[in-house]
Amino acid sequence: MNKTKLFLEENLYQEGLKYFGHKNRKLAIEIADIWHDDKQNLNGRWNEIEKYDDHKGKILDMACGVGTFLFYGLHKGYDVYGIEPENWKLQYMNNKIDEYNYPQEWKKKIIKGIGERLPFQNETFDYIGTYQTLEHVQNLEICLNELVRVLKVGGKMKIQAPDYNSFYEPHYLLPFLPKMNKKLAFLYLKLLGNPTIGLDTLTWTTSDVIIKYLSNYNNLEIINLSAKYKNSKIMYIHNKYKLPMFFSIIIANLMYFRRVYTFRAEKQINIIEPSE
Repeated sequence: MNKTKLFLEENLYQEGLKYFGHKNRKLAIEIADIWHDDKQNLNGRWNEIEKYDDHKGKILDMACGVGTFLFYGLHKGYDVYGIEPENWKLQYMNNKIDEYNYPQEWKKKIIKGIGERLPFQNETFDYIGTYQTLEHVQNLEICLNELVRVLKVGGKMKIQAPDYNSFYEPHYLLPFLPKMNKKLAFLYLKLLGNPTIGLDTLTWTTSDVIIKYLSNYNNLEIINLSAKYKNSKIMYIHNKYKLPMFFSIIIANLMYFRRVYTFRAEKQINIIEPSE
């Protein structure tokens, strides 16, 4: 097995153990197998980008993690950049470029930084993606302001993150109260024997809060894709089965959020903002 793969496995395991109490090394290995494979279109994120020709512009992956999305785009010749604050992830990506003989100029596409202080000029990117990231920033409003600042007029931003109006915490993999008070969460985790240090890395993101912040920008068209998809499911049930709207809504919610209501998954923030 190559060195970078082993490096990734070990760091994922140690990070999960330290912050969230994950003692299952097999889980870290399984995640590393997926994230290390940068030739696959992980989570299908590139499908939508390519469908609407957004891959033709300058792209930013905000908090690019270990670079799975970034490297896939670079392999296809896209002008994509990644910003990442964690040193071990930056080291992994740079070592991977060396080990796999990727072009050395790709290292210039990997930039150390945080979302609250993006090291780019105004209106730099045509497309910005942030995937399962905003729940980790220290100041959500400042980070969103920075993302809008570096987005070109006529550009597009896609936001995906956990919605903490849910009964599940996806990092601890535990049932959780919606936007649980941090002091109560601390006691809850101590009772279960889980480390509490992970709480310091989390912000309770919700669709409502993000839309509220972004609504301050008149040049953004905010599209809540989660709500749009759910509403389309409601109308489909209503029209096909001729059910009253009240029952159609109940059935659609049970179908759409069945894992959420059984404490096995969190709701998802799924928002896209085209800039006028």
